[in-house]
Amino acid sequence: MSYLVFVTFDLKGAGSPDYTNAYADLEKLGLRKVQQADQGGTVVIPTTAAMGTFNGKTAADVRADVAKWVQDAFTARRFKSEIFVVVGGDWAWGSRTT
Repeated sequence: MSYLVFVTFDLKGAGSPDYTNAYADLEKLGLRKVQQADQGGTVVIPTTAAMGTFNGKTAADVRADVAKWVQDAFTARRFKSEIFVVVGGDWAWGSRTT
């Protein structure tokens, strides 16, 4: 089954280059800051977040896998971080601006 994964994070004591590297690592995992909208065009996910779709047996399995991958990528860069992962099965997302 396909699951939507939303990850948000905070890097402790990090600068702009650290966040650039974090987003690059997330991109390699399939978590992107820029998403394609159903209606065409692109949507930028708010700061310190990324999103992607992953296949797996259960939402809990996908959550555990993605959380571990992100944790491993950030640990490899010696980031001190907080990571929050949300996984949904029957999903839809939308974007608005003000």
